[in-house]
Amino acid sequence: FNVGLSQVTFYESAFYHVSSKTLIVTDALAQVPLKVPYLNDASKLLLISKRSTAEAMPEDTPDARQRGWEKTALLVSYFFPEHEELDPTALGVITWTPGWQDNFKLLAGRLIVPPVVRTLIYSQNPAQVQKWVDRVAKRWEFEVVVPAHFEAPIKASPRDFEKAFAFLNDATVDAFPANDLARGL
Repeated sequence: FNVGLSQVTFYESAFYHVSSKTLIVTDALAQVPLKVPYLNDASKLLLISKRSTAEAMPEDTPDARQRGWEKTALLVSYFFPEHEELDPTALGVITWTPGWQDNFKLLAGRLIVPPVVRTLIYSQNPAQVQKWVDRVAKRWEFEVVVPAHFEAPIKASPRDFEKAFAFLNDATVDAFPANDLARGL
């Protein structure tokens, strides 16, 4: 894979725990939770929940924390998501524009290959990645997946695993918002 100006080799790790029928992966899969994970720092969620960085810190409410979680998930997944805008009239001020909630709904609550991994790494050699997916799906009859990031454990079968990688053969399958990918990745 090409990273910057260097050719590098990436290795995804997949482990199978026989007695629990669990597949353990590092970066290949994730499931962004729909609701705020309990380990998140409330003050950071509230800071991100604001419509604009120029606004005062909001009151600590479940709704404000949820907004902060959804925006955090978009930031982590795309780096500079579509609806996060630099304010041209105020240096250093960032404003979230309408539509980010829809983009979060497209990202969360399902088994996915994270946008960063999918776009920056796997898209460079989809045939090789597909070989790995086929080997994992055929080798183990897992019922649960535990990824290193976001939600876990996730009830998922080898078929669910393969479905998450369907984009390798058809880029229109399970596409993420184009502007999120274009701006952030």
